[in-house]
Amino acid sequence: MGRLILVPVFAALLVLNATKLLGAGTETHLLESAGTVTALAFYGVLVILYIRRDAATDTDRRWERWLVAGVATFSGFAIPLVGAGGTGSGLAAVGTALIVVGVGLSVWALLHLRTNISVVPQSRGLASEGPYRFFRHPLYVFEYISAIGLAIVNGGGWAWVVVAIIGVLQILRARWEEQLLRERVPGYAAYAERTRGFS
Repeated sequence: MGRLILVPVFAALLVLNATKLLGAGTETHLLESAGTVTALAFYGVLVILYIRRDAATDTDRRWERWLVAGVATFSGFAIPLVGAGGTGSGLAAVGTALIVVGVGLSVWALLHLRTNISVVPQSRGLASEGPYRFFRHPLYVFEYISAIGLAIVNGGGWAWVVVAIIGVLQILRARWEEQLLRERVPGYAAYAERTRGFS
């Protein structure tokens, strides 16, 4: 299911960002171009990982958990739509820097999560390298940094409500995933004891 739905979505986002980068004029700020490049890397890695991943050993099929996971994953796209409008150039630079850092760190997390990637709660294997050595669910934390940057760039307003909703949903999502991983992934319980999480 993930390959059928998510690979085309992520591939389309990859193409959109490539088009944006190729169409960028000389007046495009270096930080903005860096944001587009990191987005390209993020979606490119996602496409590769989803194509290469193995079948899950178990999947939590409760509809409310799928809904929370889907909304948490894609609600960041609503931030530019509900933002109050542009912001000053200094504040916009801070927001853009947070986006670049958040997406760049997300790529780092994906490279260590490898084919354990999933939007909905599933079990495959244990990721314990890279940022996963230090804390559980670093991808969610890094994506949240990007969401904060997006809210700043788009002038806040209702965007901050979306950011708050994303935070709550990611915490719920992480807890539900951990329940499944503790039950189905050998070594996860010991890993969880030595790393920090949301709970």
